[in-house]
Amino acid sequence: MRSVIATLILGIGLAATVQADGIYKWVDENGVVHFGSQPPKREQVEVVKAPKSDRFKQWQQEQNAQIAERKLATEAADSGNSESTPESQPKTDDDQSAKQAQARAAEMAARELRCRNAQARLQELQARPRVREVDANGNYRVLAEEERQQRIRQTKDLLQNDC
Repeated sequence: MRSVIATLILGIGLAATVQADGIYKWVDENGVVHFGSQPPKREQVEVVKAPKSDRFKQWQQEQNAQIAERKLATEAADSGNSESTPESQPKTDDDQSAKQAQARAAEMAARELRCRNAQARLQELQARPRVREVDANGNYRVLAEEERQQRIRQTKDLLQNDC
């Protein structure tokens, strides 16, 4: 009886550690709120529980760079539409140039991280003939050789064009 209880407690303890690492919240185009363990590609996402993985850190840097680009584009559009007085012009230019420099620095950091990750991914794809990945349902699948070669070509193209 004691061994059954001990096994049950151990099983519950292990099940708690297998839970999703991160939780994301987003609103789709219909206004419906969704929660999930994988963030969508195109939508603005709120992180409810942040995962501790390197992949999340990369995603977070990319999101911050995209937000900075959007802010910069919005500010550029707003400054193009509004007329300012000559007295306020130098201060606005300094603020904009500082914001542009910050946005460029964030974009460069995100780009450098993407390049390093792409290089690591390429080495992984080339070094291992059998590559496993996790699909959207959490199941493992082995990439077919054609698909692995296609990903190698895509990664090489990305490195050649963006890095």
